[in-house]
Order: sequence, then structure tokens, then C-alpha cells
Amino acid sequence: MLNWAAVLRLGLVNYAIGSVTVLMVSTLNRVMIVELGLPALVPGLLVGLYYLLQVSRPGWGHRSDQGGRRTPLMLTGVAVMALGAPLAAVAIAIHAEMQVASLALSALAYAMIGLGAGAAGTSLLALVAVATPPERRAGASTIVWLMLVFGIASTAAIVGALLDPYSPERLVGLVVAVGGAAMLLSVVAVVGVERRLPLTLPEKHQPLLEGLTEIWAEPPARRFALFVALSVTAYFLQDLILEPYAGLVFGFTPGQTTSMQGVQSAGVFVGMSTAGMLATGLGFGQLRHWVMGGCIGSAAALIAIALAGPLQAGRLLPFVAALGFCNGIFALSMIAAMM
Repeated sequence: MLNWAAVLRLGLVNYAIGSVTVLMVSTLNRVMIVELGLPALVPGLLVGLYYLLQVSRPGWGHRSDQGGRRTPLMLTGVAVMALGAPLAAVAIAIHAEMQVASLALSALAYAMIGLGAGAAGTSLLALVAVATPPERRAGASTIVWLMLVFGIASTAAIVGALLDPYSPERLVGLVVAVGGAAMLLSVVAVVGVERRLPLTLPEKHQPLLEGLTEIWAEPPARRFALFVALSVTAYFLQDLILEPYAGLVFGFTPGQTTSMQGVQSAGVFVGMSTAGMLATGLGFGQLRHWVMGGCIGSAAALIAIALAGPLQAGRLLPFVAALGFCNGIFALSMIAAMM
């Protein structure tokens, strides 16, 4: 069984996943809209492709269960992400000269990142689930998710500080560095960990569609799936809006908007830690009340951001931090309910 040190070490895989995805979903999205002047629909479709490919997660989980070992899938997934991320940055760098090729390369890159994140992230959670005692499972899942958020926050802060003065070449160099660091971290995280665990193979092979049909036939499972779908939609609702909004309305540079994403993600980290300690650790209040409170608080913070005018730029970051804090409470409560 995994001890807490091993869980924390495996969490570095989620840190790596977060560090790559934050640049694709936030920074490159803003650059396409503000610097390249593309319609918001273009990055919207690309990010939509990334999330659409997350539907492959049950398949990756099923594949890792049948194989018994998750390390190869985790490393392969992160490697695909680490290759896709620089391709997405290169696509932006060549857009002025080769627009059609740029869009085609972007689609390929976002598809790679989506598939890689699905393979690595699902295999990681599957390993934590089967190799952690039931009484530690909720705590282990919380640690792994916090590492994802920490990867997003710290990478956004570091890249934001280095991205200005912006140039496509600087962006490509930073994304390559992030991808390489993510791959190295993942290797450090997983090497030797699974080898010390007993190989667990399913007693019988069940086709994926048969298993999904069996689960979907249960009314509580259907209701909970709809709840998770709505929750995830609400959680990511501001992703494509916030950074272009700060660039177009407040005149933030690419580095400033990337740093702003770090502020929001830091708020998410604090919110998840707070809900983890009070709701799941001390049992303070009911989970559904924490979920509703986080949702209402996030909506209020978004309204405050929308009402802040260009002359109130100093108020934007506190509102963004509040949005992240409420999102963190919402997400952790949802994950705790799911577990």
C-alpha cells in the first residue's frame, strides 16, 4: 500500500499535468484573441477539442485496469503532452506567415494534450485508488488534486514573470522548458513506486461498453454523473473569458494575465485546503452546503469582475483571488462527494 510520502510523490504527475495545461487553456487562449486578433471561437474550439478528448478517460482507466501497471500509461501521457505543448506554441509563432498550417498544427497539438492528460491523469487516479487503504483514499485524492492546482498556480506565476516583454519566440522557449520540466518531474515521481506494489489484475475481463452500460443502469449513478457534468461545466466556465477580458478591457500584458491566472489558482489552492480541513477533516457542515456556498460565491466574484471598469484595475486581482477561493471550495466539496 502507498504511504503518504509515496502519494505526495505521485502527486508530482498531477503537478506536471497542471503545469502544461494551464498555458494551453489560459495563456495561448489570450494570445490568440488579443495579440493575433483571432475570433474567440477559434481558441474556444481548440480548448473544446481538448476537453472533448477527456471523454476518453474511461477507456484509459479500463486499459490500465486490464494491464495492471499504470506507470507506462502515465509516462506516455505526460510525454505526449510535453510534445503537444511546444507544437501549440509554434503554431502561434507561425500564424502570421502560415495561417492554415497554424490552425491545423494547433488542432493536432490540443488533441495531443487532451489525450495525454486523459491517459496520465486517469492512470494516476486509478493507481492511487487501488493502492491506498479505504480510510486514506479521500485524503490521498485531496493531496493529488491539490498538487494539480499547485502546478497550475506556480507555473502561471513563474511563466507570467518571465513572459514580458512578450514575443512568440519567448513564448515557445518557455513552453518547451515547461514541457521538459513536466516530463522530468513525472519520471522522478513514478520510477520504482509501482514496482514495490503487488500486481493487481481483474478476475475477469469485462468489455468497457458493457461496464459503462451496467453502471448507467443504476439511477444514483446517472444522477451523480449529471451532477458532476454540471459541476465541471460551472467550474471551467470562466477559463476562456478571464484572460482575454483582462487584456482587452484592462490592458494587461500576456505576462500579467498569466500571473493573474496564478493568483486565481492560488485562491483555488487555499479554497480547497480550507474545505478539506473544515468539511472533510473536521466534518464541519454538510458537503452539499459547501458545494452550494462555493457555487454562489464564484458567481458573485464573476459579477464583481464584470462590473469592475478599466479605472478599477487594482480591484481586479482581489476579485480574481476570491473567484479562485470559491472555486476551490466548490471543487473540493464536489470531489469529496464523488469519493
